[in-house]
Amino acid sequence: MSLRLSNRRKKPDLILRLLAWSNAIAVFSLIGAVCVIAIAKPKRMNFLDHFYSVQRLNPAWNTSLTGYIGALLLLSSLFSIIGLILNSKRLQRKGDHVNATLVLSLIASTVSFLFYLRFTLG
Repeated sequence: MSLRLSNRRKKPDLILRLLAWSNAIAVFSLIGAVCVIAIAKPKRMNFLDHFYSVQRLNPAWNTSLTGYIGALLLLSSLFSIIGLILNSKRLQRKGDHVNATLVLSLIASTVSFLFYLRFTLG
């Protein structure tokens, strides 16, 4: 006679839910930083602007938005690190794996934040 225990868990445990939330916050803040960069960067003159001699383009970065870029990149790095710490606590089970999205978002946000610091500080 074999004793077979049923899985009584109804939903994922707390660590798995926190891992999913930290992953989502890290990715969405990284996407938000990319969107703010697209808005804040200087506009370039295209063919039609040159052809019609349009002089409305601002060749400088929008400095009021650059602070948001750094904050979003820092937030993404922070939640990626939190997610990786939670993931390391979770790796004790057989079916668990390292979340690649957290690793990639940590690399992208950290490298981007270093470029941000380089260009804002001098």
